[in-house]
Amino acid sequence: MAAFLPPGVVFIPNDEILIGYYLANKNNEDLHIFNGAHMIKEMNLYESDPFELSPASSYSIYNGRHWHWYCFTAKINEERRYCKTGFWKKKGNVCNITNADNVVLGTKTLFVFYLGKSPNDSEKTNWTMYEYALVDNPQDGFVLCRIFDCPIEMNVDNEFGPLSDVDETDCDESYNELEKFSV
Repeated sequence: MAAFLPPGVVFIPNDEILIGYYLANKNNEDLHIFNGAHMIKEMNLYESDPFELSPASSYSIYNGRHWHWYCFTAKINEERRYCKTGFWKKKGNVCNITNADNVVLGTKTLFVFYLGKSPNDSEKTNWTMYEYALVDNPQDGFVLCRIFDCPIEMNVDNEFGPLSDVDETDCDESYNELEKFSV
């Protein structure tokens, strides 16, 4: 079941908050419960395809045109992550996420979902995922994923990978407007 917020409150964390607060606290073995722990659920993301995600499967937000899902999943060190009818494929380079003091908190990696089991006969879809990982402890068991459905022509696919959240939010101006108010 999705987490609920009071009326008028919107859950739109920026990259620094996703890594520095939610992911860091989730991977802290001494901290079992933290403020907001119920907002992002733990799930095995690769047991299903992205189009099978429901609003109840993890924290999701509907911004008028697109659903965005947030979840914690086990860390996997492979460029392709196979699901039921396809796979997530890494695109571009890994980007560092820094805080206001330019200290690297973690990384952000872009993945695109392909239908088909073989790279030779697969079809690229509109499904995009950003995977956030901490850099200070390679033994961390969890990564945080943000999954969304974005038109193919808006997917960022350049040599540097995703440059910022603006790349993703270009697919929906209303999301971009809401993101201005994130802390």
